[in-house]
Amino acid sequence: MTMPSGEHDPVSDSEGSAAVIGKAELRREVRARRRNLSDLDRSEVESALAIRVGAIAEIAALVAAPASGCLAAYASFGTEPGTGCLRDILEISGVRVLLPVTRANGSLAWAWDDGHLTPGTIPPGIPEPHGPVVAEGIDGLVELGCTVVLVPALAVDSTGNRLGQAGGYYDRLLAGLDTISPARHPLLVAVVHDNEVLESVPAEPHDRAVDAVLTPTRVVRFRNT
Repeated sequence: MTMPSGEHDPVSDSEGSAAVIGKAELRREVRARRRNLSDLDRSEVESALAIRVGAIAEIAALVAAPASGCLAAYASFGTEPGTGCLRDILEISGVRVLLPVTRANGSLAWAWDDGHLTPGTIPPGIPEPHGPVVAEGIDGLVELGCTVVLVPALAVDSTGNRLGQAGGYYDRLLAGLDTISPARHPLLVAVVHDNEVLESVPAEPHDRAVDAVLTPTRVVRFRNT
């Protein structure tokens, strides 16, 4: 039944509320597990991710095209799986890496990763590249020819639903894909630990699924993408 204009669908509202609650609970669980990892565990994860992403042809094959020479990543922060070694390997392989710079309005701009990071202010402390901004939003990445975007996540499921940190920065970024031809969409790859690939992740209507997942042991393309 179509609801009259201006009225809420109680079923949709309840489903949305359940998803929000489910996300909050899952975030607490994943964050607790990540906090319990030892320094050795974190180091091993970072090295393993670097080895996996070092086979850049494996990621490029997922988009049925050679690597463009440009990939969007991010500088890991806190308990996130480490991306420092991963970024080094990409640079050594001849792939130029872009890192996000958070604007005051919550949007993401991009600068080349030159190895010099400074603590950002929005949100506080997250490492950001030191160089000049060369692109704005997802449109800018597409114009630069980036075919792969590594996306931070707390968890992802087998259909590509991604659980973020709740800041909304990547939700806003990926919403920009709605105005870009699907043929030009970059491959969205979530980066998580192996035990964070779950059977199901709560999702809301505005959530955009990722296309693949990178863990310390594998790169997997989801069938529905």
